[in-house]
Amino acid sequence: MATSRHRLLVGVVWLVFSGFIASTQAAVEDRPPFFKIDYQGQTAYLLGSIHVGQADFYPMAPLIEAKFESAGSLVVEADAGSADIMALIKKYGLNKLAIDVETKTVLDAYCKPRGSVCAALSGFAPWLQSMQLGMNRFEELGYSAGYGVDQRFIANNQGRPLLELESTEFQFQLLSSFDEESQWAMVRDAIESPDEDMHGLVMAWRTGDAAHIAELMQGQMSDERDIFMLDKLLWQRNIDMAARIRELMQESGTQQPLFIIIGAGHLVGDRSIPMEMTQHGAKVKSCWQQACD
Repeated sequence: MATSRHRLLVGVVWLVFSGFIASTQAAVEDRPPFFKIDYQGQTAYLLGSIHVGQADFYPMAPLIEAKFESAGSLVVEADAGSADIMALIKKYGLNKLAIDVETKTVLDAYCKPRGSVCAALSGFAPWLQSMQLGMNRFEELGYSAGYGVDQRFIANNQGRPLLELESTEFQFQLLSSFDEESQWAMVRDAIESPDEDMHGLVMAWRTGDAAHIAELMQGQMSDERDIFMLDKLLWQRNIDMAARIRELMQESGTQQPLFIIIGAGHLVGDRSIPMEMTQHGAKVKSCWQQACD
């Protein structure tokens, strides 16, 4: 059984950030989190994403593909393609923190057969190392960032407005804001998260298992540091992104309807974006439980 911190890292990194294994299900049978939002006369569709994938994720269920094709604008958490990533790494992503003994032991053992991979990461800040190490773990299990949901829909946007709820710089700044202990813990967790949790995360997304996604996100948290991280990485962002969605739905210049893609971890639980929207007067329904045509 994974620890709560392992589950927190696996969930947060791959179900709530915009990204920078053979499956037994066809994509058309998948039921990832997908909602219809009605708010003050406007409609939006909200798809929960995962930032790694495989070719057989696509095409998605006909309902999802049809709502995307008919959308006026595509909305994502952050469009990394419009950001100066090298400048952001220089500003937020360089290593200025001395490694602790525990992390060095874990990292050395992982890197022994992966020298070239780890050598390329040595100059990065711990939070950025953890992201890259996590991606390497997923690639070893057969997944690729190139098949991540956000990237696939952005690549097929066909010239429609591409709008952001946050920005890539905001996400870099947020991740770099954690203290030294938390950042090195992220590195250890990226290495030590069990394969079963990583496989389980993808399957929970594909089946729309909201309870399992929430459990992977939160585990059995009792550590104040875990709760603090989840509040900053998830719950506060849910409040802010829900507010931005309401703004976009009401802005006169926005081409409607919106097709919104957000990490699936933001769409589950009692402090999720669908709950935030409901509390502010929106009507939100799951398209797998109620008809969204």
